[in-house]
Amino acid sequence: MARAICSLKLSLFSSQLKLNTRDKEALLDVCLFIVTIYVKPWLQCILAVKAPYKDLCFLKSLKAYEKVNESISKAALQKFSQQLWYFTDEIAVLALFDDDVEEETKLKNGGKFTYRNFLDP
Repeated sequence: MARAICSLKLSLFSSQLKLNTRDKEALLDVCLFIVTIYVKPWLQCILAVKAPYKDLCFLKSLKAYEKVNESISKAALQKFSQQLWYFTDEIAVLALFDDDVEEETKLKNGGKFTYRNFLDP
């Protein structure tokens, strides 16, 4: 997030900096991505229970952002996909306890989980 804040500050003071047109456009593209896509999930990531659903929502928004800027969207999707190693079946169950997930979705997916007795060898 520190780099995002620095990018936003650079954009605010861009009139005082000597940036060429290409760099200004690139900076504005990055700032648009930060403001429209990145800030909301970053601020909402305070509870582990909400992580699976928020991650899926973030992936959807990254995919939708391809219509705005394909290169930034693809780079962000690639980078974020590398961070999904933790997204296992056990973690996905946490979404059942998230208030943001609709009850219908919880009921539909809740029946798919199988019970395993962890006391049996």
